[in-house]
Parts: sequence; structure tokens; C-alpha cells
Amino acid sequence: MIEQLLNREFVVSQMEAIGEEMRRGPRPPTASSLSPPVNAADYAAALEDLELSLAREKQRSSGQPSFEPSPPERRSDWPAELDDFAFISRDPVVSIVQSALEYRYNASDNASHVTDEEPEGDGRRNPEDDPVVTNRRLRHSQPWRDTNNRRVFEAFSETDPSWVSSLVAMGIRGLRQRHAFNSKPPEPVAMGPNARLIMVGDWGSGLPRAQKVATAMRVYIEEALHEQRDTHVVHLGDVYYSGWEYEYKNRFLEHWPVRLSEAGRLASWSLNGNHDMYSGGHAYFDFLLADERFRRQGKASFFRLYNDLWQIFALDTAWDDNGLKDPQAEWIKSEFDRNPQRAILLSHHQLFSAYEDTLAVGRTMREKLAPVLNSGRVHAAFWGHEHRCVLYDAFHNVQYPRLIGHGGVPVYMTHKKDEPLVAPVSYELRDSISKGFESWAVFGFAILDFDGPLINVRYVNEFGEAHHEEQIR
Repeated sequence: MIEQLLNREFVVSQMEAIGEEMRRGPRPPTASSLSPPVNAADYAAALEDLELSLAREKQRSSGQPSFEPSPPERRSDWPAELDDFAFISRDPVVSIVQSALEYRYNASDNASHVTDEEPEGDGRRNPEDDPVVTNRRLRHSQPWRDTNNRRVFEAFSETDPSWVSSLVAMGIRGLRQRHAFNSKPPEPVAMGPNARLIMVGDWGSGLPRAQKVATAMRVYIEEALHEQRDTHVVHLGDVYYSGWEYEYKNRFLEHWPVRLSEAGRLASWSLNGNHDMYSGGHAYFDFLLADERFRRQGKASFFRLYNDLWQIFALDTAWDDNGLKDPQAEWIKSEFDRNPQRAILLSHHQLFSAYEDTLAVGRTMREKLAPVLNSGRVHAAFWGHEHRCVLYDAFHNVQYPRLIGHGGVPVYMTHKKDEPLVAPVSYELRDSISKGFESWAVFGFAILDFDGPLINVRYVNEFGEAHHEEQIR
């Protein structure tokens, strides 16, 4: 990821420039080089969506919610807004713009504009440190601080605005014409009695620290292979910014801890996330799930794993954003009625949240899964979407609800270790990395080791250290 494209003000300025270019309409040969080519209707539709998103963005940030430092801390230490360093938008069109810009900036004829060198100024970190977010940046756009302490970049002139506008129009066309939902899940896959599941959420940023997470996961994969455990590696969804093919290739598959040569020995799985759907889900279904490592998934976004005592239901809550596309509710109820094992749910979106506590969060999933949840047989649920590691007390008839969305997206750690927990939170990873005035949350993942009626769970940070352990029974 490029530093400037993680800065909200810079992205907004680029959206304005793209809108101006789009008003001129598609101009050959640039537009016609896309397959299929974008046309005047594509441009008109894209411009309409771009202008609506830009107007909303100017009123209120679409970036990551509820990670801002408290006002007293802000006044004394002057941390920058999170949107200045890690603007990960929840607006599909904004995300498409980020994808298109990064694709263009990374093109071979733009190589001179992008560098891995540290900026000369800004004083936020030691150039010898590992980058807490990214060290890639546009060479000719330096950061400075305005009177409100916002991080502002010098203007950067796009070398080919018509090409970027065509890319944005193509991305929005994909969003409007989503990939068809695959309503047929693969045959259920049996797990060994001592299987190991390694799960990571929201990992697909490709950032250096996300790559460290993959390296730490690899250690536990090799340990499982040595112990001859049946091993499954699960991503809970989201490849940034908006699930383009190059993003799966460069940010996900290139760093995925299961090697291509191991596709026959190790099972890989990836849930659908909202960012995977921001360009219509085409690359998720047709590119990522076509990779040999994910072949067991059968190009479906929901599936079931099982052994004699446990069954795992992985759900797609992103094709319908924060929902549950049919026929998943009927499918899980049918499987539930025919199979007596204790159940675990996996999803990208939250079943509920202590920090994004609105009526809409998880409501559709809870309503559609009510017969299953009310049975008392759902022992655990794991999800991502929020970029935190949080363990909850029993809630909504789930004994062990768990949020592990801290795999690869930088956020601020806004809670001190001795701060009281918010109900129904029972544990929260509050370790941090301090760089300048900013305190960054630590990344990580979870390991589930099955042992008969027990599941031994370890929560591991990006440095490979277990920071919390528990048993699910």
C-alpha cells in the first residue's frame, strides 16, 4: 500500500480530479484498452456514484470507526487522525478509487514516482524502524502538518487521469453488476480428531506487519505438519482495498502461509468480506477461489467442516453486506438438524459488537439464524470486520463469541491496559506499538487445536507470541 493512498485528504483530492476527468467522458484509446471496454453509459453511472460518495465523504469520514484517541490524550500528545495514516474506507466507491490509483501508480511506466524510501520530514518515526503502516510512498509528495495537526500531502499530478478514470468506471461497473452468488456449497469436508485450525481475519493488506503475521502463522503450520495434524488455514475475509485481481495476487496469495506445493496436504479457506465485494466479488469467486490451495471450497463462499464431535459452519455475510444471502440459513438449519455435533460459526461480519453497537450490526444474521442460535448447540463463533481482538462472555446463546479481525489493518490502540472492560467483553488484546505520538494496536491470529470434546485455543500476536489461551468445551 502507498502512504498517500492511506491519507483521506489525499484520496478526496484525487476523487475530485477523477470526477472532473469523468465529466469529459471516455476517451480512446485508453478506455478501449480495458476488457470489456468502458463506454459512455459506464462513465455516466460511475460519475453518478463517484459524486454521491464524494459528497458523503466530505461530510463525514467513511474510514474505520471508533479508533480515535480520547480528547485529553489528543490535546496533550497530538496524535494524528487515524485517517491520516490508515484510511481504510467502508465506502465501496472510495475503495475502488484507492484500488485504481494504486494499480496505476504501480504500473511500470510510473515506477519512478513510487519509492520505498522514508520521507525526509514529518518526524513521526525513526527511519531505522520497521514501518508500522507502510514505507511505500509517492516520491514527489511530502507530508506536512496543518494548524489542526492533520497530515497533509503536497499535491501530486496524475500522469494519466483518463486511464485512472477508466479504471474507476470499470470498478464501479463491477460493483453494480456483482458476481452471481454460488448457492451450492461444496461437500462437507471431514477433519481429523486432532485437527488444527489457524484463523486470521482482515489480513489481506499486504503490509509488512501483515506479512509478519503470515510468517508467525507458518511456524504453527510447520509444527502441525510435524505432529501430523490435519491442518486447515482460514481467512475470515477482506482483501484491500476492493478485491481486485492484482490485490489478491500481490497482497494475499503471494504471502499466504500455505505454499502452492502444499495444496494437496493443507486445506486453505477464505470467507467473503465486504471489501472483497466492493468491486462486485468477481476476483474473489473467479481468481482467489480458483487457486489450487482453495480448491476444496468449490468456488463457494460458504461451507462446512466436521469431525465426530464438532462441526464448523463458515458463512457469507458480505454478498449481502452485513446480511446472510439465501439459501444459507436454510442450509445450516438442515445440516444442523441432521448432524448432532456441537457447532462453531465462522463469518466475516460481527454477530454483535461492543464498539460498533448499532441495531443493524449482526441483526440479519441473528434473525435468520435464530433457530440455530436458540438451540443452545452453538458453542463458539469467530468473526472479523472490526480490526480488534476481543473475547466476549456468553451472549445471544453463543457460549464463546470471539472477534479476531486484527490480522492486517493498522488501527490505534485507544484503550489502556488497566482500563475497565466494556460488557460483555471478557478479554481484549491491548498491546501496542508506539511510534511518535501514535499508539498502534498489535496484529495477530488464533489457533484452534481439537482434542476430543475440547478445543484448545491460543491467541497469537504478530511476533509469534501467545498472549491468551483458553479451552472451548
